[in-house]
Amino acid sequence: GDAGAAGGSAGGAGGGKERPPADAAAKAAAKAKKDADKEKKAAKKAAAPAPAGGGDEARAVDVSWLDMRVGHITAAEAHPESDKLYIETIDLGEPAGPRQILSGLAQHLPIDAVRGARVVVLCNLGSKKLGGVESQGMVLCAKGEGGLCFVTPPDGSAPGARVSFEGFEGEPEQNPKKLAKKKAWETCLPDLATDAEGVACYKGVAFATAEGKCTAAVKGAQIS
Repeated sequence: GDAGAAGGSAGGAGGGKERPPADAAAKAAAKAKKDADKEKKAAKKAAAPAPAGGGDEARAVDVSWLDMRVGHITAAEAHPESDKLYIETIDLGEPAGPRQILSGLAQHLPIDAVRGARVVVLCNLGSKKLGGVESQGMVLCAKGEGGLCFVTPPDGSAPGARVSFEGFEGEPEQNPKKLAKKKAWETCLPDLATDAEGVACYKGVAFATAEGKCTAAVKGAQIS
């Protein structure tokens, strides 16, 4: 009986010695799995903010996405099939030569006021046809109760000079499809206007070249 008891005690003692290592191993394995899962999640989270297509995906859409440049209208003619459109030849200082741009100005400005005008052109919208004729940009105008007029660059600004906005840094988006997808023009449009002094502004910040501010004769007007 004593031997049996002793054996039982020994067995009990042996059992007590074997269990803790097994429990510790199980706990260690569980902890290692938990840590590995945590690392996986952290890595996934860190990778998430870098979408395909680069950092521009995270860049806020503002006026810096728009490529506005100084232009000089060297020629203009009436559209043969539209009483609203002028077909303009505009020097933008580009190696490829002047661009052809159509504007719905025929019912607002005489053609002689268009020929020779110095203007601000939105250059990165891509080409589209107006009245069956290709247009390669948009001439910006101010329109309000005082009528319609061109947004005019400051004296001395050369064709092709970029119009910039203090506090809105960054290069224009040159892919028209991406610009359209982000609705950059539509997003900025409500914030484009002339102030009480006739200075062309985006959110109150002046359109500017190295020579000064862009202006318009029509004050307190929407720019489009």
